[in-house]
Amino acid sequence: MFRSPKLTSARSIGPKCSTRRFIGSHRLDSTLPQVYFPLEMHEGWAIVQGERVSFERDRGVSAITVSAEATYLFVRVPHPENLTAQRQQILNLMREAEIPLFLIKLQRNGLSFGVDSEHATRACEILEQGGFRVALKPRRVMVSIFAQNMRELHGVFARIAEVLYEAGVAIEQMSDAHNRITCLIEAERAPLVVERLCEAFGLSPQNIQKTPIPALESKER
Repeated sequence: MFRSPKLTSARSIGPKCSTRRFIGSHRLDSTLPQVYFPLEMHEGWAIVQGERVSFERDRGVSAITVSAEATYLFVRVPHPENLTAQRQQILNLMREAEIPLFLIKLQRNGLSFGVDSEHATRACEILEQGGFRVALKPRRVMVSIFAQNMRELHGVFARIAEVLYEAGVAIEQMSDAHNRITCLIEAERAPLVVERLCEAFGLSPQNIQKTPIPALESKER
């Protein structure tokens, strides 16, 4: 007897069979390729014969988020000949102050990164006390464009850049993760950017979310 809706496995009993898991006849979300199963019961195993079962996730842009307001800092080291050690010192100072960082980038003479705007003044004071020179870009937000398997999709980076260029909005920093691309822009331009991106990727307003500033994620670069 078929064990729906319990999770059941298909056991390979022939050259065209593969071992996979599924729930009844429902399509599973997975990044595995499409496979075929035989249809029968064999020693308690649910076997599907001759039916094509898709394990592909839906692809394409699915959501857009806008972060809370942030400040982007450019930190210049006092002694460029000892650049690596001083970059580490910058990060240590922020860690000790318990200030979350994001969009960290290596600069020729130091580091740049974003912080929640409420931490910006304190971060600047701590760094300047440590002998570093700090330049601030306040009132920034991060617009993130989400899609499954983003790094496997071609042309999304180019399309986003094209949309923002046509809107006259400068992308000040960009990063990517397995499921999103993030752009740092001026906060006042965010509504226009979201509107244009929705048009470009066929999204409706319910796909837009306001999110808090994220802490640094190791998967972003």
